[in-house]
Amino acid sequence: MYNFNHLYYFYIAAKSGGINAAAKHLRISQPSLSSQLKVLEGTLDIRLFQKVGRNNRLTPAGSAVYGFCRRMFEVSEEMAELIAKRVPSAARRIHIGVSDEVDRPFVVEVISLFLKKHGLAQRPKVTVISGTHEQLAERLRFRELDAVVTQLTMIDPDLENLARAEVPVALTCSSKWKMRSKKRILEVGAALKAIEGGEDAQWLMPSSRFKLRSEIDQFFEANQLKGRVVFESDVIASLVRSVIDGIGLAFLPLLYVAREIREKSVRVIGPKNGYWKYRVWLACHTQNKDDALIRALSLSFKEICDQALG
Repeated sequence: MYNFNHLYYFYIAAKSGGINAAAKHLRISQPSLSSQLKVLEGTLDIRLFQKVGRNNRLTPAGSAVYGFCRRMFEVSEEMAELIAKRVPSAARRIHIGVSDEVDRPFVVEVISLFLKKHGLAQRPKVTVISGTHEQLAERLRFRELDAVVTQLTMIDPDLENLARAEVPVALTCSSKWKMRSKKRILEVGAALKAIEGGEDAQWLMPSSRFKLRSEIDQFFEANQLKGRVVFESDVIASLVRSVIDGIGLAFLPLLYVAREIREKSVRVIGPKNGYWKYRVWLACHTQNKDDALIRALSLSFKEICDQALG
């Protein structure tokens, strides 16, 4: 009889594409994983991996073993999924991954609406987990997460893009600031001149590792914008707060300042459709796309996005 753990470790190593990635996912050391895979190879009396450059690739025999392991563990996953669907929603736990770049208050609105769709006695328990897009995508692929909210589309065939929000990026400032013109401003240079002191702009910027920051940098270069960066943060909510307080100007997706605009603490300058589009996705594992709770979460995501753009 083969060692079940050894087969599972091999399955994860093959699925993740390498020993290092698998060891990290399994939370064991790389030498320990390699040692246990060697034991499995000895038991089967075949080589499962071969070295190709710096990478480990499956041998033909390894590919055949992986095919059996995949069928075996996917049946186990199907059983867990079937059991979960028959469990009352109140007993379910939903793990949602949120990319570091995505604004937390926006996600809180989505989750709040999702929970309100269930009566007090039927509400599932929601756990939010942060990480980079790459980290969350890996955990979603192994079904450690039920859904992920991220600024990048999923390209893995095992993952499903359930919903996408495409929202304008607007030039924002504090509503306390005086305006020189009440006209709708289309060109960014004119928009800056319409704000008192806008020509000598003090800018609030997202972290340089964010997709939004690279889009802002490209826009600055294309439009020859200048000004001094006075605040940089990897927390979008802190940028919104700094805009409200009048610390400076910021280019922000309307999705992340919708409430502040409604409450009139933030003013948007420029075209209604913004200066470019920013996208946010909700994704899940393909095997979870028909789960009732995941569908409810997707509907809540769409509703909050529609409200922001309404």
